[in-house]
Amino acid sequence: MLARFSSPSLPINLAQRRTQNPKSPSSNRGPSTLHCSSISRRRAAEMVVKSGGVGAAEEGAAGAAVRRWVEAGGGRLVLDGGLATELEAHGADLNDPLWSAKCILSSPHLIRKVHLDYIEAGANIIITASYQATIQGFEAKGFSKEQSENLLTKSVEIAHEAREMFLKQHSDQSTPMHRPILVAASIGSYGAYLADGSEYSGDYGEAGTLEFLKDFHRRRLQVLAEARPDLIAFETIPNKLEAQAYVELLEECNISIPSWFSFNSKDGVHVVSGDSLIECAKVANSCAKVGAVGINCTPPRFIHSLILTIRKVTDKPILIYPNSGERYDAEKKEWVESTGVSDGDFVSYVSEWCKDGAALIGGCCRTTPNTIRAITRTLNQFCPAP
Repeated sequence: MLARFSSPSLPINLAQRRTQNPKSPSSNRGPSTLHCSSISRRRAAEMVVKSGGVGAAEEGAAGAAVRRWVEAGGGRLVLDGGLATELEAHGADLNDPLWSAKCILSSPHLIRKVHLDYIEAGANIIITASYQATIQGFEAKGFSKEQSENLLTKSVEIAHEAREMFLKQHSDQSTPMHRPILVAASIGSYGAYLADGSEYSGDYGEAGTLEFLKDFHRRRLQVLAEARPDLIAFETIPNKLEAQAYVELLEECNISIPSWFSFNSKDGVHVVSGDSLIECAKVANSCAKVGAVGINCTPPRFIHSLILTIRKVTDKPILIYPNSGERYDAEKKEWVESTGVSDGDFVSYVSEWCKDGAALIGGCCRTTPNTIRAITRTLNQFCPAP
């Protein structure tokens, strides 16, 4: 049978749990989180200060879990591709500050279909539609805090449902299939919430302080962890400061679900803010709750050098899921198609990325199930397990 490789049971419905005991402070906390403590804050800060080179942090349960999943996948795991790209292809209008998260409200069936399409294409990991979903963003639309938290939870539930649909459809196969199928809860940067393109610059102005970013992300992280995904994906991290904020929150809130940190770059050397990728990767390496480190939403031509850079400072599994290579116009809020590469050209890089040491490979913006199908085929043919 297909291997789910997830928690023993699906999450209880958070809306029901809050309804049962809406005034209890503990009713909003699952087994994955605890109150953020001052002791944990000090420990997290110390970890960031002491971050060093390879082996600076114990791999911990997070890294061990990711390695087990990679081994179960035959030495490589395939991530899914662009969610918004496919939602728009199915007719969704994403011209909204919530972007793909708008469909959690209006078209959850489309999200479920896209998740299912990616699993069918060979993806081992599907990423939830919560990248641009924030409590603050939903509240700006008129939703209460409780409703906003329920919508975050729903993003994970939709992904769980897609996985269950796939498992049910393939449960009567004559030849059993063994492959991990995992759900990663997406957390986009503060810049993604702003919806002004600052996720591609890392320039947050006066909001660019450690405590502000921690306060912004804290409850969102807790709610998504309570929904019991298999992984938490901190995506498109544009600067070192936000990475530090994530590390401290993982420690302070005692998140036990493995996470990954993926940064974005526009020159193959730095993250988009201009911060050194090596310094950013050191921050991720310093935290034992981070199970993998890598790059996303970056042109394929830069990935080779970025993998080699990350390998200098961490032994954690490396993940990469580039975009199509197209340039995003933040003012027009659209991709410039002429700047990208074809699926064939994109996939031609895959064997090189394997040799460089990437263990988790997929696509980001403007990639499709066809891209993921081609990646899966290439990995099966040319990238045997190391």
